[in-house]
Amino acid sequence: MSGVINKALAPFTLKGFYLLTWGTALGTNVWQTVSSFKAFGTLDRKTFGQLQAQLQPLYFAASTALTGALLGAHLYFHPNLVGSVLKAPHWWQLEEGVQGLLILAGFVPQLANLLVVGPKAVQVSLERHRLEAAEGKAYSDANPSEAMVKLNKDFSTLHGIASSLNLVSFLGLTGLGLAVSL
Repeated sequence: MSGVINKALAPFTLKGFYLLTWGTALGTNVWQTVSSFKAFGTLDRKTFGQLQAQLQPLYFAASTALTGALLGAHLYFHPNLVGSVLKAPHWWQLEEGVQGLLILAGFVPQLANLLVVGPKAVQVSLERHRLEAAEGKAYSDANPSEAMVKLNKDFSTLHGIASSLNLVSFLGLTGLGLAVSL
């Protein structure tokens, strides 16, 4: 009987966890990108902004947790990497070290989005909505106020940074999949 149970539980090993976590992290990134693009084209801007204000923190938290767990599992499989940060052979000199760097490329940008960029972008977006209501005109109307010009610039900058960080994370996770499959 225990042989049947062991075979049934075989996919639930740490290696199985590693692969499922990687797949979920990459899939979450792709889904967030695709669904955001579709929502942007379907919803009015204010509704889209409110939706993103609710979804982005969840997405960044989930993505950070998944890539953090992935990094933890990777370091568990390769404990020699923990000590090789400061001494040779360095991470970039080892196959498993390069894989660890790719995981970090997925983790660090999402952590930055979770803790810094994302909350600031949501704050600026909501300030812009409040200012639109107070001024009685949209952010894109002609002759915007100085306050609106500043908020537009701040939001564009933050959105660009968040999108770039998300792209770096996607590329890191995609690269990890390619590196592990070779």
